[in-house]
Amino acid sequence: MYRFCFSISMLLVYPAVADTLAPIAGTVQTATEMAPAEAVSAQRAALEQRVASRWAALIRRDFETAYSFTSPEYRRLFSLKDFMSSFGSKVGWQRVEVVDINIKGGDAAAVGVNLYFVYYDAQTKKPLDMKTYVQESWVLVDGQWWYVVKD
Repeated sequence: MYRFCFSISMLLVYPAVADTLAPIAGTVQTATEMAPAEAVSAQRAALEQRVASRWAALIRRDFETAYSFTSPEYRRLFSLKDFMSSFGSKVGWQRVEVVDINIKGGDAAAVGVNLYFVYYDAQTKKPLDMKTYVQESWVLVDGQWWYVVKD
């Protein structure tokens, strides 16, 4: 009978005690637990820098530099001339703002960017300040982030 009462009381008391100790135990992390978070943080920072650098090149209309940010597979299939032919002259990019980065599986990412630009309306011949949200795909190849061009 004593064992039964002791077992029941432990079942009733232990969860309450465990709940009060959980935050204290959770505040201590081992080096192996911190390393993945730090690695992800470093990946995010590197990716954000690559996104900003690519857009800085596009804003300057430095298509050769912007092309260098495209994935190795894209550059294997398409020339700089092919890349440059996809851009028109009716839009003048002004600035970008990285809004969110979602790293997927460690080697792919979706990056949300607010793009601020001027559109030159052919009918009114007036510039229009505009903003749009763009979601870009990036891949990690051999330790470097590369932009995935969409058709």
